[in-house]
Amino acid sequence: MNEQEELLTLLNRRISAVVELIKQKGADGLLIFNQANYRYLTNFTGEEAQLILTANGDRILLSDSRFAGQIKAQAPGELTVIMKQGDQDAEISRELKQANLHKVLVEGEFVSATEFSNLQALNPQLELELCQELVERVRNVKDELELATLRQAVQISMDSFNGILSMIKPGAIEREIGAKLDYLFKVNGGDGPGFETIIASGVRSSWAHGVASDKEIESGDLVVIDFGAFYHGYTADITRTVAVGQVDPELEQIYQIVHEAQRRGITAAVTGNHGADVDKAARDYINEQGYGQYFGHGIGHGIGLEIHELCQPALPFGKQELVNNMVHTVEPGIYLPNKGGVRIEDDILVHNQTPETLSTLPKDELIFL
Repeated sequence: MNEQEELLTLLNRRISAVVELIKQKGADGLLIFNQANYRYLTNFTGEEAQLILTANGDRILLSDSRFAGQIKAQAPGELTVIMKQGDQDAEISRELKQANLHKVLVEGEFVSATEFSNLQALNPQLELELCQELVERVRNVKDELELATLRQAVQISMDSFNGILSMIKPGAIEREIGAKLDYLFKVNGGDGPGFETIIASGVRSSWAHGVASDKEIESGDLVVIDFGAFYHGYTADITRTVAVGQVDPELEQIYQIVHEAQRRGITAAVTGNHGADVDKAARDYINEQGYGQYFGHGIGHGIGLEIHELCQPALPFGKQELVNNMVHTVEPGIYLPNKGGVRIEDDILVHNQTPETLSTLPKDELIFL
């Protein structure tokens, strides 16, 4: 079996799984606006497209002439391609009618109220029903191609991180370090950053999402670096905290607390547990050490075609039962206002009772630079 045949086999499995969910909702089709979702079901990577997936497994992709060659090169299998010429809602409506559908699910998170109202007005013969995170339910469990791609995204991220460690010293500018890291993602074979790189030093390390600024790094700073490379559409998500010279003893102490909390969280990331069990394992330890009020965010989220999966309102990580081949982060942190913060984050593959940590950068001891 060649690569194209292998890809088509995987796509057909994904299509079948989503079709089953469409049928469970008593619908004839699903109208997809989310780029990650239509990419998952077609392998087409372009933007501004829509995909109609019917309960028979038929796929109708609406795009435009800019992407004709790209679709032909990327999207294997039987796929009806419509090149939009005019009003998008009218063209979607025409294809829905020609497909002879009666009840169609519409991705509620990715269609505006105005567009949904237009589609209803144009399709009085159809029952249109908003749905939440249907394709995402299938995407939560990665197939072999996705796992291989994620592993490569993680490796590129780690190689790139190692390439900027020598830059982290007094006088260095956060933004310059972040720019070099983003550059190395591409040099090392990736497609760029999967999200806005966080470089937060000193007091700013207590900001959970302190994106790189013009601040100079100073001796005695902790530096939180949250980063991940895109590779073939999939992103890693890793955080390490390092010290520049000697830091306040309490900051060293909270590093060890966060490290142990993460170890406990990873240990709990086993099949049959829920995300809430992972969170509890880490959070209980931080609470026991007296820092519970300084850990205000969730323990993690899924990763894949989007940086934040398994975390939306319809699929919160805490309520999800963990099954094999889910990939999610475990990222406890302690953030002391006006002093500094620590976060350690790794990408975890759920594998029976033995979670696999995909990201293997050193973390057992605080790294002093």
